[in-house]
Parts: sequence; C-alpha cells; structure tokens
Amino acid sequence: MLVKQVIRELERLCKLHEHLLTLSEQKTEALKNNEIKQLSEIVTKEQKYVQAIEETERLRIEATAACLGHSDATINKCISEAEDSEKPVLEQLFTKLSQLLIRLKDVNALNKQLTFQSLQFISLTFDMLLPREGNTNYGKPQEPVPTGGSSRLSLFDSKA
Repeated sequence: MLVKQVIRELERLCKLHEHLLTLSEQKTEALKNNEIKQLSEIVTKEQKYVQAIEETERLRIEATAACLGHSDATINKCISEAEDSEKPVLEQLFTKLSQLLIRLKDVNALNKQLTFQSLQFISLTFDMLLPREGNTNYGKPQEPVPTGGSSRLSLFDSKA
C-alpha cells in the first residue's frame, strides 16, 4: 500500500513537470518573439506549478520514508526493496522523471541565454540613445570643478 502512494506521487510529479516543460517551451517562443505580456503570464503560471511540485515532492519524500521506515529513504532504495510487481513501474516513473528534469534543465538554460541576450540588447540600445557623460572626443579633458580649497593642484606644496 505504501509503495502505491510513492507511485501516485511520482506520477503526479511527472505530470506537473510535463506541464512545466510545456510552459518553458512556450516561454522560449515568447522570448524569441518579444511577447512581453505572454511572457509575464507564463511566469505566473510557472510559479504555480513550482509550488505544486514542491508540495508533491514533500509528499513523495514522506511516502518514501513511510515505505522504507527511515527518513533517509530515496527512490532508488524504494525500487530495490519493492516487490517484483512494483519494481518496473517505479523504475519507469523514475526514468521518465529524470528525463523530464534533464529536458527542463536544457530548456531553462536556453531561456536564460535568451533573456541575457535580450538584456544585453536593451542595454546596448539604451547606451546608444543616452550616451554616458564624458569627453569621447580627442582633446583636452575637462577639469573637475573644485569643491573648495586650492583651485589648482601642483606637485610642489610651497606651504610646507
């Protein structure tokens, strides 16, 4: 009975990660097409899925610990101690979840790169429109306005 709870939580984790992967792929397209409103909606949905995944993972950890009887239980230990009829199901779900996580990691890395490139482009455009103050031409540099005291600095201090 306890292994069935682990199986249910793993199935739920797989479904949640599949939905999160779909959202991440949609985010990639929104980043490519510069659709800010859609991107904002996707991020909001992603946050809800991440919260659901965290809760499901907590339940999965509890179910795995209850199944094996100790708190440092892992899915691999659960698979090794499961009955023969439940081992293939657990292995299949574990493999599926691992593949989903790898794919999600890859898509998120791509989204990170796209976001970084977009920010670089925005920064470059902003710098072109509003260049930084300063003398960018050849010639005598502007002297800073003195704040007080001697208006001219010299290497030799005659008062010493």
